[in-house]
Amino acid sequence: MNSTLSSEDLDSDIRIQQVQQTAPDAVQFYITEELFNNDPYDIIQQKVATFQPIQSKDDSRCDQAQKDGGKKFEDKKQIKCMRSVGTYVIQQIGRKILSGDMNLTKISFPIKAMIAKSALEKNLQSTIFFPLYINRAVQTVDFMEQLKLVITATIATFHINLSFHKPLNPILGETVEGFLSDGTKLYAEQISHHPPISQFYGVGRDNSYKYFGNYCYEASAGLNSITLKNKGKRTIIFNGGQRIDYNFAYELYSGTIMGSMKVETLGVSTYQTNKGLTATLKFGKVKRKPTDYFEGSINMGQQELSKIFGTYMGYIEFDGVRYWDHRHMQPHQVTIKPPFLPSDAQLRGDYTNLAALDIDKAQIEKENLENLQRHDAKLRTKFKEIRRKKEEKKKQHDHD
Repeated sequence: MNSTLSSEDLDSDIRIQQVQQTAPDAVQFYITEELFNNDPYDIIQQKVATFQPIQSKDDSRCDQAQKDGGKKFEDKKQIKCMRSVGTYVIQQIGRKILSGDMNLTKISFPIKAMIAKSALEKNLQSTIFFPLYINRAVQTVDFMEQLKLVITATIATFHINLSFHKPLNPILGETVEGFLSDGTKLYAEQISHHPPISQFYGVGRDNSYKYFGNYCYEASAGLNSITLKNKGKRTIIFNGGQRIDYNFAYELYSGTIMGSMKVETLGVSTYQTNKGLTATLKFGKVKRKPTDYFEGSINMGQQELSKIFGTYMGYIEFDGVRYWDHRHMQPHQVTIKPPFLPSDAQLRGDYTNLAALDIDKAQIEKENLENLQRHDAKLRTKFKEIRRKKEEKKKQHDHD
């Protein structure tokens, strides 16, 4: 816990490498995960046992913080790549609007502006601060302290996980398995095609806690922005009995066509416990502060027990006590296991070709998978209709 990173180091925790393709505007990029913490279990436990809030009181934000709020995106080559597919995507959006279908999650995105990662893998990245904060929460019997630590473990990931880099949409039945160096086991599976729902499950070492829920995205487009809402839920249950259910705020991606590119977390996030404690965080509404600042409180009924303040680009404080600071707390690596099941995301043809930087083959494989999904969806619809008619016929027969 006491290891200190420079702002430059932590801002480069996910470095993007670019490779120029044969097409002049086609820049393929992929994520290499560096500077993550891979401490063994005994070292993690030492840091957990000696955890102390940070004494710093300065108003620090990481280098990727945009002046007016959110996380900025400035790599010109990657911006050019993503905007090169803008016309194609806009045409699809136009067709959706004309047809009355506003669900943009059904739009096919060109693979040249995607990364060789499944969205299931990205979902598991929500646990990168669990080894410190959740293990600390396991060791306390103070329910409010547990809630503070869960909130911290959640908010601390935002400045890393917010990104314009689009992962591959999971195929129905697709799976991923991973783990953290503290012994936490992580699993994810795509359980619905439309709406797209990704289920995840995690269990701490010695079953010390369980973490589960789902991601269910809904996207909508503005003139120069995309709003991504996650209607999913998350739950964590500790062996001591406390259960915490919480939701997602929404993400706003602006500058998609012109101007400065940035992504923000906005809206309201709520936490509900089975012990009567609740917490509410409001993002982007702090007076005279950039939009990445948030404020809120922990309550027992109508009684306020603790004030929450901070910025997901820098720090979080409870009653002025700093629990997370981007300069001092290092995220932990989520290691994705080699494929074991045939459904593993890493075995997809578009995934393997994209990782090998063969963009043309990856695009073909992506289209093949999408066509197969559409075909399977039609078969399911047809089967449901046949079953419905059989049930109606049986009811009519029984009635007669």
